[in-house]
Amino acid sequence: MRLTGRGALIGIFALCFLGILAADQLGWGPLTGGTFLLACVLAAAFTQSSDLLTVAVSPPALFLVAVIIGKALTSSGNLILSTAAGTLITLANSAPWLLAGTALSLIITFSRGLRQNITALSNELSGASAVSTPRSRDTGRS
Repeated sequence: MRLTGRGALIGIFALCFLGILAADQLGWGPLTGGTFLLACVLAAAFTQSSDLLTVAVSPPALFLVAVIIGKALTSSGNLILSTAAGTLITLANSAPWLLAGTALSLIITFSRGLRQNITALSNELSGASAVSTPRSRDTGRS
């Protein structure tokens, strides 16, 4: 089974979001980081090779969005202040897990062909700038 890049990103977000809600409900903080690590490894392992670049760079941003939404839904009192405080505390407590999940994701994606995706993107971007030469207009007159 291979996931598309979009499917993998939805999976990462869903696992992170559910992990944040479960950790908040159970009062067990390491569950938040553990689900991030699991989401990164699963996405890197099961995404089709043409979408590895997306999976390699997106998990930390998706985790941040999941934390903000999760904390906004479970906060009490002043919504903005408690969401901001909860987000910062969760990010600080999850930092080692974020580093480990991102590193494992990069190791897995590089072993599956991320380097070719980076090369293809680089060639595509450099080719796009070379193609943008102005064309002469044909006015129909000789």
